[in-house]
Amino acid sequence: MKNHISIASVMILGAAIITASTPTEQYAAKASRDVPTFTKDVAPILYKNCATCHRPGEIAPMSLLTYAEARPWAKSIRDEVAEATMPPWHADPKHGKFTNDRSLAAADK
Repeated sequence: MKNHISIASVMILGAAIITASTPTEQYAAKASRDVPTFTKDVAPILYKNCATCHRPGEIAPMSLLTYAEARPWAKSIRDEVAEATMPPWHADPKHGKFTNDRSLAAADK
């Protein structure tokens, strides 16, 4: 009888450990997927909306093609995007949809 209690206790303890650890691992895996990266999340937006001007030899004062070039400007980029001053697009959307609209999509802000 004593062996049955010990085996049952070990099985219950094992099940409790597995159950308790699984959500934490799931949340940790999800959290690591949710962390934005330059290559996966930022660079595609910069290349699509900013690189026309923000690259060597163009009108903008700095290049934003690499992480090393863009990182020092992160706060400024955030502020300019929030104020809708960058990328520059002066056409008023209430007058219709324009070809080559350079304004950022809501998901990219």
